[in-house]
Amino acid sequence: MALAGVRVLELEGLGPGPLAACVLADFGADVVTICRASNGKVQSQDDPVSRGKRSIGVNLKTPEGLAAVRRLAAQADVFIEPFRPGVVERLGLGPEELCEANPKLIYGRMTGFGQGGTKYETMAGHDNNYLALSGALDFFRRGEERPCPPANFAGDYAGGGMMLAMGVLLALLERSRSGKGQVIDAAMVDGANYVALPLFKWAQSGFLPVNKDGHMDAASFILVQAPHFCEAYLCKEDPQKPGTRQYMSVQAIEPQFYAALLKGLGLGEAQGLLHQYDKSSWEWMKVRFASIFQTKTRDEWAEIFYGTDACAVPVLNAHEAAMHPHSVARGSFAPTPGGGGALFEPAPAPKLSRTPGHAPRPRPTPGADTAKVLAEYGFSTEEVAALIRGGAVAEASASDDRRRSRL
Repeated sequence: MALAGVRVLELEGLGPGPLAACVLADFGADVVTICRASNGKVQSQDDPVSRGKRSIGVNLKTPEGLAAVRRLAAQADVFIEPFRPGVVERLGLGPEELCEANPKLIYGRMTGFGQGGTKYETMAGHDNNYLALSGALDFFRRGEERPCPPANFAGDYAGGGMMLAMGVLLALLERSRSGKGQVIDAAMVDGANYVALPLFKWAQSGFLPVNKDGHMDAASFILVQAPHFCEAYLCKEDPQKPGTRQYMSVQAIEPQFYAALLKGLGLGEAQGLLHQYDKSSWEWMKVRFASIFQTKTRDEWAEIFYGTDACAVPVLNAHEAAMHPHSVARGSFAPTPGGGGALFEPAPAPKLSRTPGHAPRPRPTPGADTAKVLAEYGFSTEEVAALIRGGAVAEASASDDRRRSRL
């Protein structure tokens, strides 16, 4: 595995931090999630992307529990924390303390607004708040509609979790030359606008049209479905799937692809069509295209355009995507362990030729690996027993497994 031998400690959180650690685990890192413990019981947030990790329970409100985490971090390669700025410093688990004890430690910090800056640093927020401040949310609009964030895909996961994972990999690569660790300040506001770098450049070059107020002119920009050749079209209701609304995705930007689209729609020999980029025709051509797409079901259109360069493909739901022949051929999805074959999830990506990622592995029982992990990190049997007895750490049993309701 690409990351075999890399030891990662993750203070449990939700969203981007767990995804970053999941990526590292998928490609071979030994990731240990540190869940909270209180009164001998493990209290887990049960994030859905914990596959392949191990889990321990630690009471961070006790001196002994904090000392145990410091001892673990002294032997780890990577430490990930997901809290607002200042929280880990107050616990005595900040980068200054841990990196002084372990100069090779790579310390990943996952926040929304980042470390430092203005009062935003300590403010609460969620995905679309970070997108909004980053400037990227303005790009998620159609026509005169208000901004519509794509769930928490762009902020939490693309701008947050994946950026933190990339930061860890970069730091590991650099450490192989310098022998030194470093701190990664991964902020969703930074990651989101970095992922959107081409859009910011286009907004200043003129390719992405902007209004006088500086906001994107969504009614004119081809990449946000302004023209008829970039749109999602509702299709005829499928009698085999009554009550469903199914769509075809169209983005035939180049002239040769547009010609293939017209041919598939039966307009290849049509007379009187204005030039593809004549904006005066966009609105009524959308109406014309919409009426044509309503004459066949989505799957019928998908068959017509399959194997062509029309840039027209079916909009699939999650289950359809997992079962689609292309996904099956590529191994894009895999069964969820413990799901009885009925559940699935995306497989690790990208696909490495010699050291590919793990197939999805089971999620840990929160706190079930406490004693084993502590022993691997050099704690004696007596020390582990004393920590458990004193409530500094907690060990869960199989009966505490809460994965069954949230696979």
